[in-house]
Amino acid sequence: MTEVTPKYKLEVFEGPLDLLLSLIAKNKIDICDIPIALILDQYMEYLSMMEKMDMDIAGEFIAMASELMLIKSRMLFPKQDEEDEEDPRAALAAALLEYKKAKEAAVLLNDMFSEYSGRFAKESDVFPVKRDEQPTDMDSTLLQKAFVRLINRSKLYSAPPEKVFAPLLRGRMVSVSEKILSIMKRLRRQGRDSFDNLMLLCENRSELVASFMAILELAKARRIELEETDSGELNIILNTHSNRKAVNENAE
Repeated sequence: MTEVTPKYKLEVFEGPLDLLLSLIAKNKIDICDIPIALILDQYMEYLSMMEKMDMDIAGEFIAMASELMLIKSRMLFPKQDEEDEEDPRAALAAALLEYKKAKEAAVLLNDMFSEYSGRFAKESDVFPVKRDEQPTDMDSTLLQKAFVRLINRSKLYSAPPEKVFAPLLRGRMVSVSEKILSIMKRLRRQGRDSFDNLMLLCENRSELVASFMAILELAKARRIELEETDSGELNIILNTHSNRKAVNENAE
């Protein structure tokens, strides 16, 4: 008759604190009031089973067994003063509580990793405004110089016709908001443009004034930067570091 060898399935623990937490949970006892004698017996029983299965017992498990024996012996000593004497189990209870928190946090992080590890975050389209940049009146001065220089040589500054109101009645009034959108679209495509080009694109005085006011508003909102060349011309440059919410973009 063949002899049947008994098989054991032994739960594997990450360390002695992990084993102690398991024993405390199985016995449904309070971590801060551990019955050392009971836990020590069960702990030693687990180590004995590990020996029977020829498992390597880590040194930390043996060290914890010695610590439990020391705590048990200290609890057997007669107490001198219950108020002043520290509970021998206090340090062990504190270590178990910290380990329990870490273990619970690890489970939470693992769940979050499982849920979010395959996702990619989109970088924000909003760039922080540099707080040290303070608006100055330099922008308006540059625009004034450029505008005066432009109208002195432009046909747009020709003498008004005799019938002043006829062109106004026939032409469409251009709003500042409309020109803001138009200029920003042009700058997003090109990155920069000259003040002269933007003004010379205007077909009438209404559009000219609206374009000039739009550039003023964009400069005030730090959406554009003004750069004067050596020849005295003015370049309009898109400010890529400013807030991407355009001024009055939602206006009709």
